[in-house]
Amino acid sequence: MKIIDYPEFREHECITQLTNGLTVKIFPKKGFHKTAAMLRVEFGSIDETFAVGQAKAQRTFPAGVAHFLEHKMFEQPDHDAFETFSHLGADANAFTTYTNTNYLFTTVFNVRENLETLLDFVQEPYFQPAAIEREKKIIGQEIKMYADDPSWQLYAGILANLYPKHPLAKDIAGTLTSIQQITATDLLECYQAFYHPTKMTLMVAGAVDPNEVLDWIVTNQAQKKFPPAKKTFRANLTAQEIQGPTIKNRTIILPTQRVKVAFGVKGTDSVEITSKSGLKYSLALEMASSLYFGELSDNYQRLYQQGLIDDSFSFEIQVDRGFHYLVLTGETESAAKLFTNLEQIFSQTATSSPITANQFEMAKRDLLGGEIAALDSVSSILNQDQGLLFDQATIFDQIKVIEELDLITVVNAWQCFLQTASFSKFEIDPRGENQ
Repeated sequence: MKIIDYPEFREHECITQLTNGLTVKIFPKKGFHKTAAMLRVEFGSIDETFAVGQAKAQRTFPAGVAHFLEHKMFEQPDHDAFETFSHLGADANAFTTYTNTNYLFTTVFNVRENLETLLDFVQEPYFQPAAIEREKKIIGQEIKMYADDPSWQLYAGILANLYPKHPLAKDIAGTLTSIQQITATDLLECYQAFYHPTKMTLMVAGAVDPNEVLDWIVTNQAQKKFPPAKKTFRANLTAQEIQGPTIKNRTIILPTQRVKVAFGVKGTDSVEITSKSGLKYSLALEMASSLYFGELSDNYQRLYQQGLIDDSFSFEIQVDRGFHYLVLTGETESAAKLFTNLEQIFSQTATSSPITANQFEMAKRDLLGGEIAALDSVSSILNQDQGLLFDQATIFDQIKVIEELDLITVVNAWQCFLQTASFSKFEIDPRGENQ
């Protein structure tokens, strides 16, 4: 087990890879009472099309299959894993993203038993056709619920604009039509392709002894037999013909109180997702976004004073496997005026930077402070782990990279991002009238 020390924080992490390929990361936290664990699988909603092993042709599965699989994993032949966690005093959950699926729990009791429960139900599939049909109704209700959520529709709408032919244009849960097409065979094939220890990362943070926890995990895994790992060939989703041309402007009508808008920027420059340089680029974009659009920025204050934004205005940078984008969202009294101002800001900052050294240092301390504060949350430590991205970067790597960032690096990353980027505007209008 490799131990990496971070003396400036009096912290360390322990990393190892078991003989079956499972990557294990342990973050011991002295003085903590709570322990959290997360098992991450490198299979997300965009992984609809892939081939396994010697198969020559890739197969496309119904949209939402990764999320559906997440739901069904908790059901076991004679019990539900959620109930087991509850009896053991743990809070359990799971969630699917565009690129991975995560199963997790937090507890102050029965850490070993909960850890074994986590490993056991994720590594022992049980797909009963009748139960799958019942689950379709449950997930269907979830899809309808999100369809009625204007905030979710705003975010989904701008992604559909940016990537109209890409799986990102589809809801993570799929559609009412696509989930009806999912079969037990589909779930099993996806499980066999991605739910192998070589494509999983188990993370544990909290009041634990690393050697003891590793012994528990090794003992648990030694009792199981896994087939040889097969290489998975995912569809090339970076190809422009798969992403589709950006939709420049689109408006939909929903019964909201105010006009909701989203402004999206799709990056097309190359990003090294497998190395720490990709992490540096991602954090530089986040820093730049904060400098230009964060609450302390001149732009934010000006737009706020003009009444074009309110405290709902926010931004999100996403740099992930095969895609990266910036999305700005908020409510406004005039979508047209806000969009015009945002376009001017992007145009100006694409070639010059009005940021002073003092503004940069203030934004850097703010970002760094948030990361350091996250060290006091075991759940945040696990959620900020990058899995197989950026050379398996952890929250400690993020802090180190932020400390090393300088203004020139941040501005260069921002301008490189904008140089070939495409832009899109999306609006939810409650009256059906463009502002």
